[in-house]
Amino acid sequence: MRARIFAIVPLALAGCSHAPPKAAAVPEKAPVAAAAAAAPSAEGTGVDERNLDRSVDPCDDFYRFACGGWMKRNEIPADRSRWGAFGEIEERNLAVLRKTLEKDAAGQGDPVDIYRGKLGDYFAACMDEAAIESKAPSEIAAELAKLDGIKDKPELVAAVAREHLSVANPMFDFDSEQDFKDATQVIAVVDQGGMGMPDRDYYLRSDGKFKEIRERYQAHVQKMFELAGVRGDEAAARAKTVLAIEHALAEGAMDRAEHRNPTNTYHRLDLAGLEKEAPHFPWQLYLKDVGFPEVKAINVAVPGFVRALDKLVVDQPMAAWRVYLAWHLLNGAAPALSKAFVDENFAFHQLLSGAPELPPRWKRCVSAVDHALGQALGQSFVRQTFGEEGKRESHQMIDSVEVAMHGDLQTLPWMDAPTRKEALAKLAAVANQVGYPDRWRNYDSLEVTRGSYLRSMLAANAFETHRRLAKIGLPVDRSDWDMAPQTVNAYYDPSLNEMVFPAGILQTPFFSRAARPSVNYGAIGMVMGHELTHGFDDEGRKFDGQGNLRQWWTPVADADFDKRAQCVVKQYDGYVAVDDVHLNGKLTLGENIADLGGIKLAYHALDAQRAAGKLSAPPAPGHFTDAQLFFLGTAQAWCSKTRPEDARTRVTIDPHSPPEFRVNGPLSNLHEFAEAFSCRPGSRMVRAEQCVIW
Repeated sequence: MRARIFAIVPLALAGCSHAPPKAAAVPEKAPVAAAAAAAPSAEGTGVDERNLDRSVDPCDDFYRFACGGWMKRNEIPADRSRWGAFGEIEERNLAVLRKTLEKDAAGQGDPVDIYRGKLGDYFAACMDEAAIESKAPSEIAAELAKLDGIKDKPELVAAVAREHLSVANPMFDFDSEQDFKDATQVIAVVDQGGMGMPDRDYYLRSDGKFKEIRERYQAHVQKMFELAGVRGDEAAARAKTVLAIEHALAEGAMDRAEHRNPTNTYHRLDLAGLEKEAPHFPWQLYLKDVGFPEVKAINVAVPGFVRALDKLVVDQPMAAWRVYLAWHLLNGAAPALSKAFVDENFAFHQLLSGAPELPPRWKRCVSAVDHALGQALGQSFVRQTFGEEGKRESHQMIDSVEVAMHGDLQTLPWMDAPTRKEALAKLAAVANQVGYPDRWRNYDSLEVTRGSYLRSMLAANAFETHRRLAKIGLPVDRSDWDMAPQTVNAYYDPSLNEMVFPAGILQTPFFSRAARPSVNYGAIGMVMGHELTHGFDDEGRKFDGQGNLRQWWTPVADADFDKRAQCVVKQYDGYVAVDDVHLNGKLTLGENIADLGGIKLAYHALDAQRAAGKLSAPPAPGHFTDAQLFFLGTAQAWCSKTRPEDARTRVTIDPHSPPEFRVNGPLSNLHEFAEAFSCRPGSRMVRAEQCVIW
């Protein structure tokens, strides 16, 4: 099911006040001399001393102060586009998963794992490069041959449905989702899609690197056709055809920042309305071919896009559609094809990521199994890495962050009583999931072919697509997770009003039982507060406590929120991600609000724990205070390096700000930070125009 989830990092984000709000109790203070010149110690706290750069004034650039040492001694691995705490945890997790899969593939898996045979076969199929080289050419040729006979709309629709089920999303995206205005039900959704580059801007803009990337993309499409046996001139002509169709789709697509707004993407037209918007595409036939002929309830997310698609259906000849579908088949299947396809696919995406090397085969195969059978693989991971004590402590921290949010809602001076009442009701209804799901996913019907990676990949994709589409027309299954437990991430789902914290992220540096609570609250506590704040950010706030898209804000409170949110937009618009490329404050608004609120909530939760006498004795003299350790815990969880190519790509498509601004951005708005490090007005880490919301 397509969930409108807000994750702490990407998946394939206030207000203005010149006077700081009333100060919360801060347990310890230290003058800047004690913070820098006297070199307070972090020994035994969970903060890594080696990561610090004590030559930097924390009131000038806290991110560099906390992470400068890390940045000096770390380089981005050759097979990655960025590197940081998330990558370090992912590498540890990959190593654990690899051992499991190698045993499964050798027939030595744990008998407790009921899907060890499928896991082992999938991994073995992916790792068998010799078999891929010998079999994949004929296998992909057979798939391409199915497209050669397309001569009319019924055959076109059958081919589109086949690719939607197994390998790609040509023309449009079709999925299931909770009905925004009846969160108890699941309906179908037709959304924009069908483009091979990351975003519509890559087709429509010619500033910066967009024109160069577009030219490289066309050359890449041509090369992939050539590898499939198409002659040079014909391959070049086919690449132009693909670009022409995708450019037309991009012209009908909604801007990514506008697409974030749920009121912009909810148009429940049902089947009859969809047929009226796009009468030249046989939608009933498509539903039959995709396996769900009875579907009637449909959200048409972007009506303008389906109208543009309808025009293309009329204007483009079948020969053009055959070429277009062949490209999307090759593009989607590339990871399971011969080395020549894999290398060419990587060469183009290298332009977007900057990573100089393809990840080693074993990493790609572990990730492939994780994608195909994530919850089956996750059961072994949870047994090896996640204890009940960690789950209990995580729940306790979440509870304390929610208590802090309750206090914040009760005292917000700008929120009126009717809106406050609804907000408190929504907070009380938030559900929390930690570690792993209560009910594991069933993979009984998935057939894995050990001798063919392509066949296994197509089958796994079809299994997952069918699983999601089968939800349409049924009540919502609240036990189903959108992430496997080994995922290094967390998310909030506004339609479920639910936060999920997989076991994968509940590790050092985000959480350690050996660290001081102040460090844990700064790191994983911030993540918890971040996800909770998503329920009240510019997008999540439009859903009520039951997950329904509803205007529960009074006009006065609504206008005040929007005014404060504009402060955050303005702040982040001013940051430069790379070269002269600025962040998009509108695109990143939700995540920036969540960062700002998350840090504030986690700090207040920690302070409440101290006031209740639930913390150990304060750090010894000569050490960082707990207030300072909190902010260091936050910052060091985001120590990171990013390649310039990746930074440019993320500015266009990623609703999250770069790590540096996820630290300095919110902290420069918090008087608690300024007090902890005795930062004076006028310091770079003390904004003159304070953005305050939660």
